[in-house]
Amino acid sequence: MMRVLAILFGVAVVVGVGAVAWIALDLPPVSLVARSGFPPAGGPTGREKEIEGVRFVEIGTGYFRMGSWFLCTKGDALGRICKMFRLPWGKQPQEKGDEVPVRWVRIREAYWIAVTELTNRQYERFDPEHERGEYSPDDDSPVVNVSFEEAKAYCAWLSKRSGLRARLSSEAEWENACRAGSRTEYCFGDDESKLGEYAWFDANAGRRAHAVGTKRPNAWGLYDRPNAWGLYDLHGNVWEWCEDTYHKDYTGAPEDARPWTEGGEVWEPGASPGRVFRGGVWFWPAVGCRSAYRRWLHPGLRDWNLGFRPCLGPLDR
Repeated sequence: MMRVLAILFGVAVVVGVGAVAWIALDLPPVSLVARSGFPPAGGPTGREKEIEGVRFVEIGTGYFRMGSWFLCTKGDALGRICKMFRLPWGKQPQEKGDEVPVRWVRIREAYWIAVTELTNRQYERFDPEHERGEYSPDDDSPVVNVSFEEAKAYCAWLSKRSGLRARLSSEAEWENACRAGSRTEYCFGDDESKLGEYAWFDANAGRRAHAVGTKRPNAWGLYDRPNAWGLYDLHGNVWEWCEDTYHKDYTGAPEDARPWTEGGEVWEPGASPGRVFRGGVWFWPAVGCRSAYRRWLHPGLRDWNLGFRPCLGPLDR
C-alpha cells in the first residue's frame, strides 16, 4: 500500500510541476492541444491571389496569443495558478481594460488577407462617386469615410466579381496578421522608438495618411516597412473595420477564431451595437497603434480616418 501511495504522490508531484511550468511558459491550454496537437504559429503559406487590383496572401492555421497586459499587472506563475483555484497565494494578475484576459486562440482555418489597406483607387471600382477623405485624398492612400455597412457592401461586390467569399476579418484574424508570430506590443517588439519604421502615426505622418505599402522615406529618414509576414500598415495609417461586435473584454470569447459565416457574426453579439476597428491611425500616439489596441463605432457611421482591409475565405483548396 505504501508503495502505491508513493507512486501516486510522485505522479502528483510530476503533474503539479508540469502544470506550473506549462502556465509559467504561457503554453496553449491543454484543451486546445488535446483537440489539435501542437501546431506552429501559422503564417503565410506562400500562396497569393490578386482580385480587382487587391493582392491577398494566405495565412495558415495555428495558435497565437491574443490581447495584452499593457494596462494590467501580469502577476507570477504561482499567482496565476492560485487565481484559477481562488487561492490567495502568489502575485496574482490584476486585469484592466478591454484587451484582457490575454488568451490563446486557434486559427482553425486558413484565410486570405489583403497585403495593404484598401485604397481609394481600389474602392472606387465599386463606388466611383465615393467622396475621398481630406487627409487621405490620393489614389493610393487608404480609403476612408466608409461605414461598416459600406465595407460589407464592397465585400459583397468583390464576392460577386470573383466568385470567392470576400469579407472583413474577425478581430482574432486581424490581430494574428498584425502580430505576425510576435507576442510583444508591436510586431517588431516592445520598443516604440522603432514604430516609425513600420507605421505612419503622430510622430512621423505629417498630419495626413500616406500611400499604402510605401517605401518612400519621410523627413526623419524612416521607412514604412512590412511586418514579418509581408503585411503593411497594420500599425497606423488608418483604422480598419473588423467583423466582430464590440465586447468590453474577452471574457467568454471562443478559443477558436470562427471563420466566415452566412449570418456575418464572428463572435456572438455583445451589449454594444458597435463594430470593432483596429490598427491605429496617422494622428494617434504610439500607444494606440499596438497590436492589441481596439475601439468601436456604430456600423452605420463613417469616420474620416477609418477604412478597411478585405479578407477572403475560407476557400476550397
